[in-house]
Amino acid sequence: MVEATDRAGGVAGTELHAGTLVERGPDSLVTHKPAGLALCRRLGLGERLVPLPAGRIDVLHRGRLVPVPAGFALLAPTRLAALAGSPLLGWRGKLRALAEPAVAPRGEGGDESVAAFVRRRFGSELLARLVEPVVGAIYMADVEQLSLLATFPRFAALERERGSVLRGLRAARTGAPRLSPPAVVSLAGGFGRLVEALVAALPPGALALGAAVERLARDGDSWTLRLAGGRALAADAVVLATPAHAAAGILAGVDGELARELAAIDYGSCATVHAAWPLSAVGQPPRGQGFFVPAGEPGDVVAATFVHVKHAERVPAGWLVARVFAGGALRPAAAHRRDEELVAAAQERLAPLLGLAAPPAWSRVVRHLDALPQLAVGHLSRVARVRERLAAQPGIALAGGPVGAYGVPDAVAEGEGAAERIAEWLTAVAERRAPLSATTAPATALPRPAIRA
Repeated sequence: MVEATDRAGGVAGTELHAGTLVERGPDSLVTHKPAGLALCRRLGLGERLVPLPAGRIDVLHRGRLVPVPAGFALLAPTRLAALAGSPLLGWRGKLRALAEPAVAPRGEGGDESVAAFVRRRFGSELLARLVEPVVGAIYMADVEQLSLLATFPRFAALERERGSVLRGLRAARTGAPRLSPPAVVSLAGGFGRLVEALVAALPPGALALGAAVERLARDGDSWTLRLAGGRALAADAVVLATPAHAAAGILAGVDGELARELAAIDYGSCATVHAAWPLSAVGQPPRGQGFFVPAGEPGDVVAATFVHVKHAERVPAGWLVARVFAGGALRPAAAHRRDEELVAAAQERLAPLLGLAAPPAWSRVVRHLDALPQLAVGHLSRVARVRERLAAQPGIALAGGPVGAYGVPDAVAEGEGAAERIAEWLTAVAERRAPLSATTAPATALPRPAIRA
């Protein structure tokens, strides 16, 4: 396996800073997508999976933090009384949202943006006050461009099959078991543990760091990888687990149309700022796990979580640690600002909400540049075209963002699917070679290991 940077794990990783576990990237797993949980258990990390209890999440509204209504399911309410009692929406917005069952389903099929779907079914106020800040921050995306089918296909199916999202959610809730597993889990010790376990499971010498692949060329049934610095590697098969724009450059000489499809997938950037204050310096300690910021608010911050609330065991007693997210599709310049500017932006956003009079005692900035795939309307059609082109290039597989993965469980599932396709290809190649090499090679001969770039 070759990795362009000096560390494995991509955006995932954990650092210890001033006694606090600092996540570079993801800090939790959703449980309704089982691939991430299954991988942790296979690597012996099952006992480290820690359920995260549901807690209050807020939206910044008119200068104060207001709770997201209980039962709000990212695009739609599931508890109508909670929505009716929320100060986030006016009475017109509430009536419009609650009238969703009377809205006729869309006649034509096909994809549409998350914003268009929510506006059509629930109205503009629910979109602006709840869906945009929550979903926009989760995906670091513009919900006016974000594909419904690539992100929330369940809601499209509810409209199509039930004629109403609210009726469909109500029916699903009625049939759900009374006791359900936790929706989200974390990994004790941080996601760096998962990266460490994966690296430890590799054969000795299988991982090469600081080895950037520049291009790929076919050599019969095999491949040649050209690395930065002029080195070359031979491989029977290749899995590319890179951003789409990087994969496009690598594959440009193999299939120009495939490279063009990949290059057309936009990516966003973000930065996270961990900042800490002694609780004695906090005038108004937070009551929730974090908050989202609507697009109309000034500044670069889109969301924040309070690590000392969400993961109390990761923070020394007596400290408030906030993780502030800046950038995304609607604030593209933010991730490129200097560290001190990002820390100041975090301070400016948090100070009036928490009663902070002093700068943080310490801070840590991490950037993810061009790392967040923007799943635009029509993304699934593009993925289908990419897969069709890949089918004509046996021995290559893609995993991760280029084929629609978003988040750890999706990335794991895509990676496992790519590995299965490569294993099938290697078996077929070995079977074709066997009759030709039977007189010169031992029966146990195996093809060279596949290379993951």
